[in-house]
Amino acid sequence: MLPILFHIGKFPVRSYGISILVAFLSGLWLVRKRAEKFGFDKQKVTDLCFYLLIIGILGARILFLVQDIPYYSKHLNEVFSLTFAGLTSFGALITGGAYVIYWAKKHHARLGNLCDLLAPGFMLAHVFGRIGCFLNGCCYGGVCDASVPWATHFEGVVGLHHPAQLYDSLMNLVGLGLLLLYERKGFRPGQVTGMFLILHGLTRFIYEFWRAGTDQEVQTGLASSTYWTKIGSLQITQAQGVALAMIVGGVVLWFLAGRRQVSPQDPTELEPKSDVAPEMQAA
Repeated sequence: MLPILFHIGKFPVRSYGISILVAFLSGLWLVRKRAEKFGFDKQKVTDLCFYLLIIGILGARILFLVQDIPYYSKHLNEVFSLTFAGLTSFGALITGGAYVIYWAKKHHARLGNLCDLLAPGFMLAHVFGRIGCFLNGCCYGGVCDASVPWATHFEGVVGLHHPAQLYDSLMNLVGLGLLLLYERKGFRPGQVTGMFLILHGLTRFIYEFWRAGTDQEVQTGLASSTYWTKIGSLQITQAQGVALAMIVGGVVLWFLAGRRQVSPQDPTELEPKSDVAPEMQAA
């Protein structure tokens, strides 16, 4: 755990911020690398990704605060503080997804193609984002036996804990590999996005079984140790409920996208003067 990497004068350079930067750049690299394959101009999607970075961070912060308005209404000094790493990836997905829909309509782009292009980039960014959580000491796992070689001590936390952030990072890396392998087998617009929702939802659902959170999350009731409901004897957290909805939504999207007939006259096709590469317009 290394919350502060170094200082520039008196200014601390935090590992979480650097990790977010690396996450963004890695995701951007993957999007640019695949842009022409999906018929998009590299510069246009680069501009889109910068907007998504800002909108995603705002959405991630807002949703985190909304989860416990009573607490933050009494602790306004914490609302604008990111030292707690108070962000949730679900918020980034929601606001980012809304902006992608807006962008697709504005540029007359096929939404399915655009989402298929962006989804793996988000997953790769998530891999590095979780490493940032580990270095920052947030989102840590439950109590871990000392016999486990990778049992980790987090600053300010009693005992040894699972490095759950790294578990999630590894699961998303595997999920990314599966997603890119699936992409090679051929698909209809929207099916890669459906598969992404399934895989990312599954990794988050599993991650929650290890995740404990931080002391502040426990105090506010946002920790994964506080369950939301039960399915039989299985305790389900709020995040797992959202993850299940993602999985179901992904399955539905995958089937619907697979049945959809793709036509050059489709109104969601990119227009001749849009951001699509010329060779893709006739596809």
